Amino acid sequence: MPCHKRELDTEFLHSRHDSPGWARELKQKNEVRLVIVAIASLAILLIVGLSVALQRPLYLSQSSLTTTYNTPFANAYWKAAYFNDSQGTERAFFNFAFRDTNDSLGPVLSTIQFGPGQSGSYLDSAKFTFTSETPLTWPDVAFRIPINGVSPTQISRVDTRTVVISCQSMGLGGHGTEVFDFWFGISNAGSSTTQSVVLTVDISGHSLDSVLIGHSYSGEAVFHIVSPPNGTLYVSDTLYG
Repeated sequence: MPCHKRELDTEFLHSRHDSPGWARELKQKNEVRLVIVAIASLAILLIVGLSVALQRPLYLSQSSLTTTYNTPFANAYWKAAYFNDSQGTERAFFNFAFRDTNDSLGPVLSTIQFGPGQSGSYLDSAKFTFTSETPLTWPDVAFRIPINGVSPTQISRVDTRTVVISCQSMGLGGHGTEVFDFWFGISNAGSSTTQSVVLTVDISGHSLDSVLIGHSYSGEAVFHIVSPPNGTLYVSDTLYG
C-alpha cells in the first residue's frame, strides 16, 4: 500500500509539472526576471555612458583639503598655496603675483595662475574674493584678457568692500593650468594709514579612481594683502607661522 501511494504522488507531481498552467507560470516568472535584468543593465549602461561623456564619476566621498603656503612671501615672486588631501597628495595649486608693487598711483597689473595637482585631478570651479579689512577703503579690481585657457565666468562687486571673480563649471578647462591677468589696487591706498585686503581662494574639484568611482573635494586659501602709507604692496606672513 505505501508503494502504491508513492507511485500516485509521483504521478501527481509529473502531471503538475507537465500541465500548461504551470508552464505558463514558469514562463511568466522567467520573463519578469529578464525584464528586471534588462532594466538594471540599461541603468548601468546609462550611468556609465553619462559618466564617460561628462568625465564625472559617481562621487562616493567628499573631503576638505588642507592648505600650505610658500612662505615667507617676501622671498617669493609668486605667492602660492597648495591644496593637499589627507595622504599629502597635491590636488590643486594657486599662484598670484604683482607685476608691479606700487599702487599709490592706481591699480597694478597682477597675474593669477591655478590648476589641478599632478595626481590626475580636475578642477570644477574656482572663486577669488577680495574683501577690504580697513574702513573707508575698498578693493579696486578689474579683469583683463586671459593669457590662455578659459575666461572667468563672472566678475562682480558684491558690496563696497567686496569684489569676486568666479570660474564655474570649468569643464575641459579644469584639466589644465589657467592663467589670467587682472588689475589690483586698494582704493585710498597711499594715505597716512596702512590699508589691507583679504584675498580668499575657494576651489572645488574631483579625481577619478574609475569610471563610476570618484572623489570630490574643496579647499580654501587666504592671503592678506597690505599697502602701507608708501603704497608698496606686499603679502603678510603674520598668520602663517
